Amino acid sequence: MTMHLARGLTTLNTKQKKSKRKPDSFYMKGWKEQNKFWKKHKLPIMELSEYIDYVHGKWKPKDKVQPQPMLTSTDTPVRVPVRNPEPEKKLDPPKLGNGIKINWKEQQERLEISRQYSIAPAYNKGPYMVVAREDLKTAGKKV
Repeated sequence: MTMHLARGLTTLNTKQKKSKRKPDSFYMKGWKEQNKFWKKHKLPIMELSEYIDYVHGKWKPKDKVQPQPMLTSTDTPVRVPVRNPEPEKKLDPPKLGNGIKINWKEQQERLEISRQYSIAPAYNKGPYMVVAREDLKTAGKKV
């Protein structure tokens, strides 16, 4: 028979031991390398005490950017999109796979025919396939 414990009780020691703080000389080499890296990337350098907190995960960066006051809907300026009048580029006529150009009428016929079909997965996690619009409700199911 196994021994049962009440909820929240454990036989494991969950208390963390408090370790003594290491001397500042222990952190000097890493601090210098970190400041060198931060200078290289044009970031503000740290004091030694800030670096020690950084190593232990307690450091928070100083906020140099002042928070912007929130604008209400009455303060918000309305932006009007500006359209640059650029001449539209004429596209080349569509080509078939073998390099033959097709005219506008043929392209419209192809579009009308393709609108009658959709692409959907045939079964669960199966490949995609072309399915007629009327069969779209049963496309993913085995009928």
